[in-house]
Amino acid sequence: MDEDRIVTGDGKSVTVVVSRVVNPGHEQEYDEWVKKLSEAARQSPGNTGVTILIPPPGKTGLHHVVMRFTDDKSMHIWETSYIRQKLSNEADAFSRRSRQEATGLETWFSIPDCPELETPPHWKMATVTFLAVFVLSIAILKLLQWLFTGMNFYLEGFLVALLLVSILTWVVMPFLSQKIFRKWLYK
Repeated sequence: MDEDRIVTGDGKSVTVVVSRVVNPGHEQEYDEWVKKLSEAARQSPGNTGVTILIPPPGKTGLHHVVMRFTDDKSMHIWETSYIRQKLSNEADAFSRRSRQEATGLETWFSIPDCPELETPPHWKMATVTFLAVFVLSIAILKLLQWLFTGMNFYLEGFLVALLLVSILTWVVMPFLSQKIFRKWLYK
């Protein structure tokens, strides 16, 4: 399969990202092909939209198309359709498939303005994550104990996990990986 499948937050809708590296000198063929792909995907049952991501000026090569579907079944209908397979085979003449996989932590350590930069070594990611989890878990635990003395053990565990994951995902890890440890992580 030449598409990366990402399930969005609600657990039902599905987003598919098609990534291709266009061979030099074949950009016009790609542009014509992506219009056909976009139109075909929009015609597919359950498709809720197609977004074509254009590389910044001066950057060529890696191109992405984002397709959204109402559910897994609609996405599967598209993926197994004759037209998608035909268009995918057509694109092989002027581009190659690009697939990226992440084990999980890499999503905290990607740099938005430089997507082609490789992720840091796992030991560096684990070190930064450990430091963040250690400090944050103690702080959250102490705060909850101070606010709610005698709280049920399971409720306390639930709240610690909920707050820890939320704060790590949207506040602490982006800040640590993009601002504080960026130079160390990527050298």
